[in-house]
Amino acid sequence: MQTEHGRALLACLEGRAAALDELLRSCGYSPVDTANDLPSALAAVTKRRFALVLTTATLPGGDGVGLARQITALPLSSYPDVLILSPEGLRLPEASRLAEYGAAMLTAVEGLADAAEALRKRERPLTPARSARLEGLLDRLGVPCHKGRDVLTRAVALTWRDRENIRNICSAAGEPFGMTGKQAERALRHVIEAAWRGGKMEEQQSIFGDTIDARRGRPTCGEMIAHLADILRREG
Repeated sequence: MQTEHGRALLACLEGRAAALDELLRSCGYSPVDTANDLPSALAAVTKRRFALVLTTATLPGGDGVGLARQITALPLSSYPDVLILSPEGLRLPEASRLAEYGAAMLTAVEGLADAAEALRKRERPLTPARSARLEGLLDRLGVPCHKGRDVLTRAVALTWRDRENIRNICSAAGEPFGMTGKQAERALRHVIEAAWRGGKMEEQQSIFGDTIDARRGRPTCGEMIAHLADILRREG
């Protein structure tokens, strides 16, 4: 039985759409939406949740790398993987930054299934600007240098990529550090409690506002992760 991977967006000239649509469906993507230029592709991404965007290297209004970059800058609840179908040897601006845009080049359509699978399994880092923003927020909140801060940073990055990751976030965030889900949760609670004991209240209020239950006085692990991820998502 074929594995279903979810909805895909195909951004290409109309003449190539039929063959690529069929290929995407054969790889387990359904339904498949289409867009014939960069602006319409971006508009589609803001309206629907896509698991994958397949685009050609050049399309009206821009290029594939530019599309991937602009998708990453949108305030989405989930960021799709992006495959850019490009002739071998073609050089595109910003191609060296494909990983941070959740994108990869594909030179032959025969490799689509393998390339899409590799993207699904690949870790997606925060962009340098988002990473710096997150570090600044953690410093302002008073989060100490501790393994729990590393777990928190990873948890926020995973939740930024897909808001649904929050459901199993402690296990996923702790895994690279050799922690079980319970150990990761304890580490997260430790740094949050330390921050709210020793950090500046005005900074915490500035960042979290009235989103925290006054009776608790500090956010839960899930609230901390989700709120920071939302800040990164909104700021693009």
